[in-house]
Amino acid sequence: MIDHKINNTILIAGGGSGGHLFPALAIGDALHNQGYSIKYIGSQYGIESKILQKMNNEYYLLNIRGIQRTLSFKNIINNLLFPIRFLISYLITKRILRKLNPMVVIGTGGYASGLPLLASIRMNIKTLIHEQNSYPGLTTRKLSNKVDSVCITTLEAKKHLKGNIVLTGMPIRNNLIKINKSDACIKLGLSSNKKTIFVVGGSQGSEAFNQYFKKNYEFYIKNDIQLIWQCGYKNLSRYKKIVNHKNILIKDFFDNIDHAYCAADIIISRAGAVAVNEISFMEKAMILVPLSSSAANHQFHNAKFFKDNNAALMIEEKKLTGNIIEDSILKLFKNKEKLQLMGLNASNLIIKDAKEKIIDQVTRLLKI
Repeated sequence: MIDHKINNTILIAGGGSGGHLFPALAIGDALHNQGYSIKYIGSQYGIESKILQKMNNEYYLLNIRGIQRTLSFKNIINNLLFPIRFLISYLITKRILRKLNPMVVIGTGGYASGLPLLASIRMNIKTLIHEQNSYPGLTTRKLSNKVDSVCITTLEAKKHLKGNIVLTGMPIRNNLIKINKSDACIKLGLSSNKKTIFVVGGSQGSEAFNQYFKKNYEFYIKNDIQLIWQCGYKNLSRYKKIVNHKNILIKDFFDNIDHAYCAADIIISRAGAVAVNEISFMEKAMILVPLSSSAANHQFHNAKFFKDNNAALMIEEKKLTGNIIEDSILKLFKNKEKLQLMGLNASNLIIKDAKEKIIDQVTRLLKI
C-alpha cells in the first residue's frame, strides 16, 4: 500500500470533451481552495490538450483515445492500435501515480479517466468518480462498485450503478461569472440593445448546428438579431468565409463562455449535462436539441426533464429543418414572461452546492 502522508496531492482524470473536462476543472478549483495540490491527467486527443496548457496546474496527457465507431481506414488502424496504446498508457499511468503519490484519484469520465482509476484501484489508492449524465458512461458503469465513491448529478443515474452512490449535482466552474447583458455584449464587441442568440454545439462544435445555421443565418441579419455562434475548433475557417456581418459573431471556442451566456437572451444548445447545468446556473431560456447518437439517448432524457418542468423548449434533431428554431425564437420574444420564467425554472432544477457536496465526499474518503 502507498503511504499518502507525505503530501496532499489529488489527481483528477477526465476529458475528451468539455462535458468531462469542465467538471474536472470545477472540482479541482474547489479542492485547490481547500489547500490540496491538484494535478490533472487526460488524453493527447481531447480538448484538455488545448485547455490545460493555458493553466498553471501540472498535467499529463496519455496517448489514448476511445474506440472509433465510424468506419474508415484511419479509424480501423486506430482501433487496431488501441490494445497497444492501452497497455503503454497503463504502464505510464502507474509510473505517474508512483511519482505523485496522490491521496485520492478522481475520475470525471471520458476515455482518459478509465486508466488512472483502474491503476489506482490496483494500487490501493482512494478513488472517486463524478458522473455527469443520467445514463452513466462506460467507465462509471464498469468501475462503480470498485471505486470508493460515485458522485452523481441526477438520481436517474443511480438505477444503472452499484456501490457507494451519492447525489451531489453538477459542479459549476469558478470562471462562470454572471454579469449583466450590457457588460457582456461590450466584452464581445456586440450591441447591448439588440436581441441576442447564442448557439453552442459543445466544445467540439456540432455539424448539425453548423449546417442548420449556415442555411438560416440571414434570418438574424434581416431581423436585426445578433447571433453568437460557437462552431468548433476544426470549423472556424470554413464558416468565417461564409458569414461576414456585424450581427454574426463566429468563434471556434469561447474561453470566457460566461460572456456569451450572459449576452444571450436565448441559448440554443445540445442537451449534455454540463451544458444544461451551466445554462440553468445562468438563468437563461434555452432551446435544447439533444444529440440523437448520445449513449442510451441520455441527451433526450436530459432535455425532456427540463422541457417537462417548463425550463426549456426541446427540438429533436430529426426535426431540425426549415426555420423551426427561428419560429420558436420569435414566439419566445413575443412572450417575455415565459422567456424569463424558463430561466428561473431551470435555475431551480439544479443543485447549487454540488462542489461542497463533492468536497465532503473527498474528506470522508481521507478519513477512512
